[in-house]
Amino acid sequence: MYKKSILIFTLLSFTILLLSNCANKQSCDKPKYTMAIDSELTLLMRDMYNYYDSVKSEVVDGSLDEDIKTFTEIHKAVATSPEKTLSPLYQAFATNYIQSVNHINQSDKNRKDAFNLMVDNCMNCHQQMCPGPMVRIKKLYIE
Repeated sequence: MYKKSILIFTLLSFTILLLSNCANKQSCDKPKYTMAIDSELTLLMRDMYNYYDSVKSEVVDGSLDEDIKTFTEIHKAVATSPEKTLSPLYQAFATNYIQSVNHINQSDKNRKDAFNLMVDNCMNCHQQMCPGPMVRIKKLYIE
């Protein structure tokens, strides 16, 4: 009987609370939170991470028999704050990234060091432009 009383009280309290919050129709029509939409650059960077994470093991064991993908769209992908990617600093970092991927593709024997150099270039850019993903990017390093 005691548990039933608590359940009824809880349900009544919740119903009263819900009705009192929606007494003003306008407050119920507006969502309190909005989802952020990922930018082109955010989506590109996620693709880059997933791709490099997938080829990392092939670089480690030397079984990578093709050139790795260069994400040249990095120069023109629209960021959440577009002014950042239009800056000369960002453009220089993007160019360094592409050069480091080309270096991996041109390396015959020491692809591990070249791969880590590419990760260094990613880390350097993110240190200056957008530090949030650095924790994840560090996982790409080959030890």
